[in-house]
Amino acid sequence: MRNLAIILLAIWLIASGLLPLLNVSIPSSDVILAVLAVAAGVLLLLNRGEFRLPRNLGVLLLGVWLILAGALPLLSISFPSSEVVLGVLAAAAGVLILLKR
Repeated sequence: MRNLAIILLAIWLIASGLLPLLNVSIPSSDVILAVLAVAAGVLLLLNRGEFRLPRNLGVLLLGVWLILAGALPLLSISFPSSEVVLGVLAAAAGVLILLKR
């Protein structure tokens, strides 16, 4: 299940980076990217096995970020400072993953 989560995450990262970079428009690409993000986040969180917070906290935050980044636009939900919250989650996840925490 972890491999599937990593594959979905990789597809999401490549697509979300290349589509704007190449100025390519695909019908419903926002929905497709949101579903990919939610699926990857859920699979990453489910694959954690026993829940040990200090270990792999970066992956946990990445999973939460993916779910929020996918679910908020998919469900047309917004809240004040949602971009700031997502940015802080993304930065914290990236730093912790780089530090292997």
